[in-house]
Amino acid sequence: MYSGRGQEPYDPILLLQMVLYQFLKGRLSPASWEEEAKLNEAMQWLGHGYTPARRTWYDFRDRIGDVIERLHDDVTQRAIEQGHVDTTTAALDGTSIAACASRHRMVNRNTLQRRQELLKELIDGTYCRTDPLPKWVPPTESGRQDLASRIEAAAIVLEQRINENAKKPSDKRKDPDKITVSLTDPIAPLGRDKRKTYRPLYTVQFMVDPVSRLIVSYLCQASATDAGTLAPMIDKTQKLFGGQLKRVLADGGYCSILDLTDARDRNIDLLAPPSASGSAAKRKSRSGEIQIPREEFRFQASSNCYECPQGHRLAYLWREKKMRMGDRYVYQSTYQCDAKFCEGCPLAERCLSGKGPRRIKRIEGEEMLEAQREKMASESCKTLYRLRGQTVELSFGDAKGNRRVDRFHGRGIKRARCETGLLVLAQNLLRLDKLQQRAISLGKQTA
Repeated sequence: MYSGRGQEPYDPILLLQMVLYQFLKGRLSPASWEEEAKLNEAMQWLGHGYTPARRTWYDFRDRIGDVIERLHDDVTQRAIEQGHVDTTTAALDGTSIAACASRHRMVNRNTLQRRQELLKELIDGTYCRTDPLPKWVPPTESGRQDLASRIEAAAIVLEQRINENAKKPSDKRKDPDKITVSLTDPIAPLGRDKRKTYRPLYTVQFMVDPVSRLIVSYLCQASATDAGTLAPMIDKTQKLFGGQLKRVLADGGYCSILDLTDARDRNIDLLAPPSASGSAAKRKSRSGEIQIPREEFRFQASSNCYECPQGHRLAYLWREKKMRMGDRYVYQSTYQCDAKFCEGCPLAERCLSGKGPRRIKRIEGEEMLEAQREKMASESCKTLYRLRGQTVELSFGDAKGNRRVDRFHGRGIKRARCETGLLVLAQNLLRLDKLQQRAISLGKQTA
């Protein structure tokens, strides 16, 4: 971590002890670590009297990010060797955490280009206007250079978002002028957090052992949803468990057709409830009642068609590709009933929502979702699935309620991952200490 030149560094073990103590107390900013090192007796005891400057704390936070995952793996392996962890079952969930960026100062493409041009003129020395400079322009040359580099990075991210928006169907496409990016943390995606506030954020995933409640693996990614994270989390956990993981408990956000396929390919029994198929269950019919749901239509795999409750046939029309997270895709087929049957049907007022005949869409592989619903309805699965809410939700509750983790304190995905790793390491060390103390107590009672 250190080059071996210059002054002798502070002992990183002592600094790490102090930082983990601060995380357990809910003080996540390096600025607060500096103050606490001077005033807090526990910090002075842990650090043997160290009182590093603020810059030192920030540098240490950036350096420790390179080894934090190895430290986490060491703690997890120690817990496994001591017999505290069940390596066959794990519970998975994710949550969004606000990025270190303002939710009020996001810019679109036109504003970004104007600011980029103005900064270029200022840096090149060609700016000669008499108008006063806008308040967003930094007063120093180094500040302007830093902002110019962030604007350049933001322009790349914004262009990617505009291109992704252009690939969407016309009814789901946004006006390109309304697509924005944050200049303080450009890579952070925009989405709604748990309080329904639209802002730059990152998504954190925890894989928790239901027995010990240790966080056995974690992931922080630049995404606004949990989509596409099941397979990476399984792979990380299997690497730690030596391939012994057999069962994963998750919520409906991890139970798409692609997720089920990934779990099957890895020989993992995924216990997760599939979400309701399509939007027909919420759509109103001509009569104003809830439309007859798609589940009441029977799919005939042999003839590749649907049969409605009245026995009429919905014939296959076409197949199209639907893109998913991570450049993956699924195929969706559309089926339609003959108009003459629909208009004369006694259930037409409850079945049809528009002027045309009834249509149904089906994603290839949907039989996997149907089999998953049947599996999750069994009593044995329900009993096992209850463990999920009793474990992984407690970890997030502890992080947000006791450790005050509602916003990251460093810009960029690297610092967000470091902060996540420090949080997980602090939680796991505290939990492992309790497990070890309990084992000692039980040993004494047995003796």
